[in-house]
Amino acid sequence: CFAQLDNLSRFQVATKTRKYTVPTKEMIETLKELCNDKRNIVFVVSGKERHSLTETLNDIPNLGLAAEHGMFISWPNSSTGNKRIWETLVPDQDRSWRSIAITIMEVYASRTHGSYIEETEMKVLWQYRDADPEFGYLQARELEDHLSNVLRSFSVDILHGGVEEGGYVEVRPKGVNKGVVATHILKNVPKITTWEKIDFLLVLGDDHCDEPMLSVMRQVGRRAIDASRARNHEPPLPPLPASVTLVDVSSCDNYVSSSLATFTCTVGKKPSAAANYLHDVDEVQDSLDTLVKVSTRDHKFYSSVDLRNLDQGGFQLPLQNSSLLSSFTMNMPKKLGGVSRSVSMNNIRSMTTEFKKPEPTVSKNLTDFLGTIEDEDDDDDPFFF
Repeated sequence: CFAQLDNLSRFQVATKTRKYTVPTKEMIETLKELCNDKRNIVFVVSGKERHSLTETLNDIPNLGLAAEHGMFISWPNSSTGNKRIWETLVPDQDRSWRSIAITIMEVYASRTHGSYIEETEMKVLWQYRDADPEFGYLQARELEDHLSNVLRSFSVDILHGGVEEGGYVEVRPKGVNKGVVATHILKNVPKITTWEKIDFLLVLGDDHCDEPMLSVMRQVGRRAIDASRARNHEPPLPPLPASVTLVDVSSCDNYVSSSLATFTCTVGKKPSAAANYLHDVDEVQDSLDTLVKVSTRDHKFYSSVDLRNLDQGGFQLPLQNSSLLSSFTMNMPKKLGGVSRSVSMNNIRSMTTEFKKPEPTVSKNLTDFLGTIEDEDDDDDPFFF
């Protein structure tokens, strides 16, 4: 995801020790620039709640949002400031597991100083990032085992993550993760755009919750490469690393181009399903700014190849640029200060069509071939020594 948001205002212990983090102004502006390009589809997939994402990112037109690891999806909309429409990834199921999970978590929160319970619309978490790291980790492992035994008959997933940042134990409905929502978005692209297939994928993530998304998208890209190599009778690539969790992504084949370019990237040098990494958030900002510059440059500058294609109708300059260029060249004098004005390739071609080559003639005798030879009088021009 492009940005990780944090909303723990419900718990005083968290608001006192950690600031409420939001994307920087530079990141907001970069997202706006990327979303303004009609060739892009941009989604922010976050683990935070819907109201947190809406409060922070609702003013960015054409931006798609996915809250709580993809449980709720809001498709891109050109209007801003309006109330967003959210869809649910999985149907509402039995929620009786929530009260059971909270009761068990309260026992561990009471005996682990600095830990607390967080509830959202979809999940329940036991956070221990403000507790003693070593003791909190041991309690989290015990809590994970306890919940797994008690809730094994419920359709839920129990996750222990975020260890690098303090850690938490989370209980959420089964089948909800960023990998599932990524494939769901990919399959629905034809419904929200005029595109038939995707030809470029850039996936950014920064923690373990993003690994399912990175794994899925990397496999989607690998399938496109393998299919292309098979058509060209080339040998297959080596297997994907063990850090990639293998899943069936064949259902996405009809929604991606055969020449798909896929880039998966994690933030920080660590074991990951991503094929690439950036050192920190500043490098993420620089990379996205580069994409904006490339996108803007494509609309302003043209290469010599583009100019050659003008004569063939394969490339068209914007109307205002064409008229400006024509008026400038027409009013320009043929010679300026003894220097002849250069002409374009189009003009050269038109000149060659108007220029008629003289028809070749065959001399009938030596006199016609040599022409008339005039004798010069050497005495008329004196020589001085």
